[in-house]
Parts: sequence; C-alpha cells; structure tokens
Amino acid sequence: MKSSSLVSIGALEHILLETSPHAAVQQAVDIIAGMIPSCSVTVMSVSPDRTVRFGAANGISWTVLHRAERSFNTSLPRNLREIIRDRRMCLIEDVPDYPDWRRPAGDIVSYVGFPIIVDRRVAGIVNVQTARRALRQADVDAVSPLVRLIALIVGRYLKEQQSTQRENFLGLLHEVTVDGIRATTATEYMNAVIRRIVHRLRYQYVAIFLYDDAEDALILRAQKGYSEDYDNLALPVHGHNGVVVRAFRTRRSVYVPDADKSPFYIHGLLGGQSDLALPLVAAGKVIGVLNLESKRKNSFAREDVRNLMPLASNVALLLASMHMKQLLREQALLDGLTGAHNRHAMADIVAEEMERARRHDRDVSFVMLDIDEFKVVNDRLGHAEGDRILQELTALLRQSLRTGDRIIRYGGDEFLLVLPETSQREIELLLERLRSMIELRITTVLGPLHISTGMATFRGDPLAGDLVQLADRRMYEEKARHRALLAEDDNL
Repeated sequence: MKSSSLVSIGALEHILLETSPHAAVQQAVDIIAGMIPSCSVTVMSVSPDRTVRFGAANGISWTVLHRAERSFNTSLPRNLREIIRDRRMCLIEDVPDYPDWRRPAGDIVSYVGFPIIVDRRVAGIVNVQTARRALRQADVDAVSPLVRLIALIVGRYLKEQQSTQRENFLGLLHEVTVDGIRATTATEYMNAVIRRIVHRLRYQYVAIFLYDDAEDALILRAQKGYSEDYDNLALPVHGHNGVVVRAFRTRRSVYVPDADKSPFYIHGLLGGQSDLALPLVAAGKVIGVLNLESKRKNSFAREDVRNLMPLASNVALLLASMHMKQLLREQALLDGLTGAHNRHAMADIVAEEMERARRHDRDVSFVMLDIDEFKVVNDRLGHAEGDRILQELTALLRQSLRTGDRIIRYGGDEFLLVLPETSQREIELLLERLRSMIELRITTVLGPLHISTGMATFRGDPLAGDLVQLADRRMYEEKARHRALLAEDDNL
C-alpha cells in the first residue's frame, strides 16, 4: 500500500466493530505499518506518573521493546518527554543527527510520535520509525486518521476502565461504611476494612496504624500480608522518617513509586518496591495511617490515590466515632469516684471470666471486700474523708493486683475483685498482704482501716452456683465474726 493511499471505510468499520480494544489497536498498527515502506510501529501507554508500557507493535521484536521499556522507565528520552509535556506530535526527520536518541540509530532514518490525549493528558503515544527513507508530510497526513482512531479506542477503553474502577471504589466505600455501622470494636472494623480492600482492589500488603498518645507513636493495629512479627509494631512519630510517619506528619498522602529512589522509604517489607500511605484524618486530627505496599514498582496510579482518599476519610470518621462511643461506654461502666468498674459492668465481666475458665479449664476467683465500720467514719469524720478512703483503697488495690484482674465497686464501701487464673491458696496469701498494707497505709484519726473479705473460686466451689453471692455471704460471715470479737474486747 502506498503512503498516499487512504484507509478504506471498510477497514475503519472493521476496527471499530472489534470488541477487544487491544485487538482493535493492533489492527490499526498493522494497517499503518503497511502504509509506509520499511517502517515499524508501536503503541505505548503512559501512566499519570509517566511510566510507559508497550501494548501493540509491528516490525519490531518484543525482546527489543522490553529492553527499551526498562530503559525508558529509568529515564524518558527527550522525544517522549516533549510529546508528554507539549501534547503535540514530534517529528524527527534525521534520527542520526538527533542528540538524544536512546539507542544506536543503526539503520533508522526518521521518527514521528503522535500523542494520544485523554482528559487533557497524554495517555499514550503512537511511534512510527522508518529504516530506508525519511518520513514525508504525506506519510504523516495518511496515518493521522488511524492515529485518531487509536486515540478514540484508547480513550473509550480508559473511560470504561475508570468507570469500572470508580464503581469498584464506590462499592468498597459502601461496604466499609456498613461494616463500620455493624462492627462492635475498632479492631473488628479495621480487620473488615482490610479484608474488603484486599478483596476489591487485590492489594497484597495492607496495614492500618493508629496513633497512641501515651507512646507518641503509630501502632500497627491491623494488617494483611505481613508476618505476625509486625503486629503492634510501633513507629515513633518523632525521629522516624518512613513513609507512614511522613504521611502522619504532613497530613497528606505520600506515594513512593520506586523504593530504590526514595530518600525516606524504609525497607520493612522484604522486597518492597512501592508504597502508598494515606493519613486518616477526622475532625482535623490525624488519628492514624492507611498504608499500602507492593513488591512491584509503580503499583499505584494517581487515580488510585484520588479514589482512596475518600475511603481513608470515611474510615477515619468511623474509627473516631467508634473510639468516642467506646470512651462513653467505658465511662458509663466506671465508678465516678474511684475509677473502678461499676455495678453495671459486673455482669459482663463475671460472665466473661466464667466462660473463659470453663473453656480453658482454669480457675477464677471472686473476692468480696468491705470496709469495717465505714458508716462510723462517714458519720464522725464526714463524707469527704470517706471518699478519700475509698479512693486510696482503690489505688492500693490497683497497685497490688495484676493488669488482668478487675476491681468492681459493688456498692457503698463494698468491692468485688475478679481474679482470673488464681487459686484459693493464692487468694489467701494475697488477702494477708492486702490487710497488712491497708492497715499500714490507710489510716484516719480513728485508727487504721480494717477490711472483711469473703472468697469463692471456680474450682474450689464447683457446686456453689452464684460465686459472687457466695463470696458476699462469706464476707458478711467474716464481718460478723469481727464484730463479735470487737464486742468481746469491749466487755473485757
């Protein structure tokens, strides 16, 4: 076919009717290659971050193209940079004299590159180069209709792809919102979010970090793809320069397309090549970071960032709301004076520990503790002094018990201690120490404080039924014995 020949209407219709975009573009490339003698034709896509990838070719081997692709993605040659920057055709009539031809020109005489413009950016380039004669204006004019057709096909494909991606992200946004409404804890919600992201977007390495005020660090609270060694990983927000911390500090998304070229990427994932960190911002405060990582370079496009930002914002708002609700729930279950759990929290705590003891065949003990003659303290020294005693007693109990032990203000001056994995003998030793410490450290003008206690254990009282009531009854029996001893002393 001569260069001056026009493309037949039938050939154009055949291309337009092709259902596969790749096959349609390849047909157009084959026709262009037949129109100009001794030429090779390629079509490359250009991502928003200027990563190029060949998608169709005629007259040149894929081995050569793959080498060129690697070279171009290290540093784009001048002709491609100009096409992307200016969004105009680039014609090089004499390739041997061109100062920045990426590989030896060999027998290549001339080159023309046509931009494929979609949404005002260069989404691809059609490259035509000749081997035996220079390109003429007639050649450019002849292939222009096919170039426009390729641009139409590529544009339509990208629009459909973007529409599909948007629908996918909107579906993801809806799902994580519903998950946030249904979840009972922040941990449950974060794990659900990560599962949704992995399922919908096929990302392999996803992590959610939350900021911890006490540690002044970002703590890994949920993840997928990493080993369990990463769980609860702490990243100090000061003096740490990784991608996650950078997103937290700057309050902006941070994308590293090529880890090897980044001055602040810290290799945590073995073989990690690209990283995207999105701050979780709620009510103007950064509460954490959503981090996505890949073992491939350039894994995340600008479109991904644009679609993920609303997702990150929604996750942040739901996490902040859940945190606030959790604080309110905890406050509702705490005694305002002592900070111990209150009577409303008792049923759930007791049921939880009893179920754990049965499931794991372990002991759990309950101790009812009461201050002797507390009414006398309130009547003679005032309620302020009584409040002080209750607060100091609670503080001393916290110092003496383990982290997993629970202190419940049962009512008035009565406290219930719930002690998992604690035997009757261990309770007896604990109470001996407690009595000594309380009498030594908590005193009033009336003298040292004295307590009465009663205990019940899961293994020691297997047929008792309600162990809390049993501990309460035993405490009153001890209190009665104490009063009887006091009465005997008064009669002497």
